[in-house]
Amino acid sequence: MQITGERALANIADATFYKKSITVEDGQTVPIDELMSELAQHVADENFMQITLNINGGIEADGTTLSVETNVINLPLRYQNQLRKMILPDSEALGVNLYMIAENPFVSQSKLKIALVSSVSTYEDDTDSAQAKIASWFDEQLAHIVSEQVSAETEAQADVEI
Repeated sequence: MQITGERALANIADATFYKKSITVEDGQTVPIDELMSELAQHVADENFMQITLNINGGIEADGTTLSVETNVINLPLRYQNQLRKMILPDSEALGVNLYMIAENPFVSQSKLKIALVSSVSTYEDDTDSAQAKIASWFDEQLAHIVSEQVSAETEAQADVEI
């Protein structure tokens, strides 16, 4: 799937892309099936899409945000200013890709980690593999976050005991 630079910029500037936010509280099972269902319905939309799982309030509340987004550049769609600087309006054929995004204070120093799933065309050709990759990557990120949280809590405990 391809898009013109002008169309990509319009998607971003006007926020005309499909948005879905799913809220998950601590201790609840992460509804990955709901995310995958939404993804399958909207991945090939003419406009970009963003499907978000907000765990414990999401990144805004120091929780975790996991999302999948389509874009021509590996930046979250909310980074409008940066995206506008990087996309040339006269570009005729930009490949649209599907990205996985994890946001949490413990995921990285920048609180943000982005990985490519595949191009939208490849996703459509092999949906099962792409969805398995997303589920696996999200599992890895959540395990990493939990591990880092435990380490930080253990360190804080050790500092208190000294």
